[in-house]
Amino acid sequence: MDRYVIGNGFICDGERIFLKDGGILVEGERIKKIGKWEDLKKEDCEKIDVKGRMIIPGILNAHHHSYSSLACGLKTKDISTFPKRLKNLWWKLDSILDKELIYYSTMKSLIDGIKNGTTMVFDHHASMGFIKGSLNIIKDVYKICYIKGVLSFEVSERSKETIKEQIDENISFYFENIKDENIKGLFGLHANFTLSDKTLKRIGELKPEEMGIHIHCGESVIDYDYCKKKGYSGTVHRLQSFNLLNDLSILAHCVHISNRDLKIIEQINPVIVSNPVSNANNRIGCFNFMKIKDYVLGSDGIGSDIIYQFKFRFFQNSQQKDIKDLFFKNMKLTKKKFFPDADDFKEGKKADIVVLDYIPVMDVDEDNIVSHLVFGVQNRNVFITISNGKILFKDGKITFIDEDALFNEIKKITGHLKRKFYA
Repeated sequence: MDRYVIGNGFICDGERIFLKDGGILVEGERIKKIGKWEDLKKEDCEKIDVKGRMIIPGILNAHHHSYSSLACGLKTKDISTFPKRLKNLWWKLDSILDKELIYYSTMKSLIDGIKNGTTMVFDHHASMGFIKGSLNIIKDVYKICYIKGVLSFEVSERSKETIKEQIDENISFYFENIKDENIKGLFGLHANFTLSDKTLKRIGELKPEEMGIHIHCGESVIDYDYCKKKGYSGTVHRLQSFNLLNDLSILAHCVHISNRDLKIIEQINPVIVSNPVSNANNRIGCFNFMKIKDYVLGSDGIGSDIIYQFKFRFFQNSQQKDIKDLFFKNMKLTKKKFFPDADDFKEGKKADIVVLDYIPVMDVDEDNIVSHLVFGVQNRNVFITISNGKILFKDGKITFIDEDALFNEIKKITGHLKRKFYA
């Protein structure tokens, strides 16, 4: 069993712990003790001296598409509008994914995430030409990378002939992983506007009541208008009408929602995920963080850097008083829903730890921690990433895989991707 002390840094969880010159004793997968570095370094085990750097809990990416990680550089037709971007890039890409492409895109995505301090990902997958077993391929990569994941397959009628197979992939994966400590399943749905009432009714009847959903909800006005034309009060109301919502549901975006939708959100308390960089890229509008206070951040497939997403949100409204909660409290509460033993810095919890490659010259406290994150920490500025006590990234290197060999394989597989995409 691995046993080590990591410390001589500024330990902070954004709420309870602001410990200067602190240390964490890790035994196996778990935190054994949190205290002063001077005391803990007397332990008879390896010592990792971070020399004053910030130590924070592992980071959650609450809405991601790992399959997008190989798409950078693809030349596409017109993507000037959101529907054209879906049709000519993302839906074309997910229609050609095969076993190799799913595996290597997930691997690249998780490696990038680890380098940015990510220890937990809610992955929303689509591969309309390779459905059955696709989530198990992704799960295998998560296991190799020691990352906790909540996985789902986004059901969509853009592939009507495979609806049953899409539904089965979600439900079978969910039951297979109920007892897994590091992998969970949800029921994935693409969006309201690619799903008929008939299909939603069918899913409502087949999905276990306690199983949450993961869906793009009100991402664009197209989604909202589609629901309104069908007689619903909004995008969330339509999902509730088919008994699809519970507190484990993940509603990504929620840009275009109604007042009734907001009341339903208050009643049910689902996980709301804002994806600010993606929203700006797709030009679909801004998340209303004045009306929805309790939400977390996702990358929506645009990179794997949640600190960057946090900075982007900060600059949209730097005067938001509770923005600290977005990165710490809200993230902790969301982790707790799915992995309650990996939600916080506490003795006995899973050791998910990130050391930022940033040495504060001024002490970190409850009032200034946001300014340290936004103005002090730079992009790709992670020194160490630890998940379940396993050191995954240290001294600029991934520890559990030959990254050079992996990159060579990925370069080969992108040639395969381009041939299929341009065929």
